[in-house]
Amino acid sequence: MTGSVVKMATLAAAAACVLAVATPAQAQDTKIVLGMSGWTGFAPLTLADKAGIFKKNGLDVEIKMIPQKDRHLALASKSIQCAATTVETHVAWNANGVPI
Repeated sequence: MTGSVVKMATLAAAAACVLAVATPAQAQDTKIVLGMSGWTGFAPLTLADKAGIFKKNGLDVEIKMIPQKDRHLALASKSIQCAATTVETHVAWNANGVPI
């Protein structure tokens, strides 16, 4: 896969994650823990948090910096509800029994 395709897939996964948790107005005071790394492509999630976009949509988002190699474990143990990663990683985790 080319670098731009991987970047687009990652951004699409991050956007899907944000949209999945930020849609309904009834989500008032919903706590979400999001696992991600410091990769530059995940910056929109940090910016959304700092800009108050999550709070505006009734979400209390805690961002945890978790290395890629450990994010599937955090999902499986339910210590996070969402993981920022690439689409193919989510597919691989799901195929291996990690609840996505």
